[in-house]
Amino acid sequence: MKDRLTKTGYLRYLKCPPEYWMWAKEPLLETHPLTLEAEHLRQQGYEVQRLARRLAVFQSTAEMAVDFERTFQTVEFLARADIVVTDQTTGSIDFYEVKSTSAVKEEHYDDLAFQKLTALRAGATVVRSFVLTMNADYVRHGEIDPEKLFVIHDVTENVDARLEITEQYAHLAIRYLDGVPVPSLLDYCKENKLDCEFLKQHFPDLPDYTIFDISYLKTDKRRDLLSQGIVAVIDVPDDFPLSDKQRIQVEAAKSGVITIDVNEIEKRMDQWQYPLHFLDYETFAYAIPQFDGIKPYQQMCFQFSLHTIDAPGAATRHSWYLSRGDDPTPPRLLVEALRESMSGGIGTVLVWYEAFEKGRNSEMAEMFPEHAEFLNEVNAKTYDLMKIFSDRLYIHPEFKGRSSIKKVLPVLVPELSYDNLGIGEGMTATIKWFRAVKWDSPDDAEREQIFTDLDAYCFQDTLAMVKIVERLRALEAASETAAVQS
Repeated sequence: MKDRLTKTGYLRYLKCPPEYWMWAKEPLLETHPLTLEAEHLRQQGYEVQRLARRLAVFQSTAEMAVDFERTFQTVEFLARADIVVTDQTTGSIDFYEVKSTSAVKEEHYDDLAFQKLTALRAGATVVRSFVLTMNADYVRHGEIDPEKLFVIHDVTENVDARLEITEQYAHLAIRYLDGVPVPSLLDYCKENKLDCEFLKQHFPDLPDYTIFDISYLKTDKRRDLLSQGIVAVIDVPDDFPLSDKQRIQVEAAKSGVITIDVNEIEKRMDQWQYPLHFLDYETFAYAIPQFDGIKPYQQMCFQFSLHTIDAPGAATRHSWYLSRGDDPTPPRLLVEALRESMSGGIGTVLVWYEAFEKGRNSEMAEMFPEHAEFLNEVNAKTYDLMKIFSDRLYIHPEFKGRSSIKKVLPVLVPELSYDNLGIGEGMTATIKWFRAVKWDSPDDAEREQIFTDLDAYCFQDTLAMVKIVERLRALEAASETAAVQS
């Protein structure tokens, strides 16, 4: 058991009391190695802290003393503050919490409220509380300007308003460790749901396809089912109130029947114009813009893969671009390469989840006005292949009510797998690319391997769409054959 309630412990308690109990009482069960994403986010946080400390407001003077990582403690509580500014004349202090986000969140108020509570109980005089966030409107040009990169928010009023409840919850957190929580699926984490470590320990044999997979199922209905002991989708009662789409999903799981609206799929495919372009972007987003023309957390395109079918029956050809980070604005060369790859004409551009690709095109059109007409045309001629599945024109029990390509592809094209690739998913792709182009640690061989793996991964994303369309075309052909035979 921890000697005092720390800020980390308190915030864990607010998120999920049972997981907080495990963290405090059974720390040896936390044996999971730090994931690549967690390591990346931690490194990002360090970089944000480093830049924040360069702000003029955090340079000590005769009037103001600045402390970093200052600790406050009482018999019960312990809190470490990111930055504390002390008025040398009065001895009063202000708290500054540095966050790698573009906006203030509710949890930031809880963070600072616990710090202030602890400091007050330790005898300090706390005046104001601030949160530093990234300035979402800042655009990098040349060296980073920390004074423009950050926004300082005075959240004193919000923090003070929850001091009383913070003290109540803090003591509840301490007392919570005196007992042993009773495992209940009704106590699932809002954030992790059934992936909660506490629940996984006590319910190791949960079904693979659960009511948490039912699309857009409201919390009250989910809790109603759980209170009846219903966890598996196939156990949902036939008379349980669901939307039409939810009912279709549940019935598909129960019956195992595959439902395909061939006629509607044909109508949609008939609207496509050649050449068909299958497009996928890989992007990188970071709190601190790493390249010119980029904002904090902007999804900057650094790679594309493009499979093209110029005419019915024509062979598929492939084009691609991958930035090696040697250009101050990588998206510029990417757009030029894409424009050249589509120079034979833009018929229909097929993507998976159009909001993402269209969003990137709109951003790049704003960044590069000379390419705006081209990018706007790409957007106007984009079709979201995912809609065939999200609109329930093709229903398969193994989709589990989802329409992501990672759910559809293994069912329709099982021979095309990401499992044997060096990079098999988007987050790994973005982090590995960042390491290859910005870190000094990878040697030449490792860097080249990352680029090779990125090429293979992005290639497969667009090839996957090509293969899925081939399966849909096969449905169309089978339907026409059946009509002739009849």
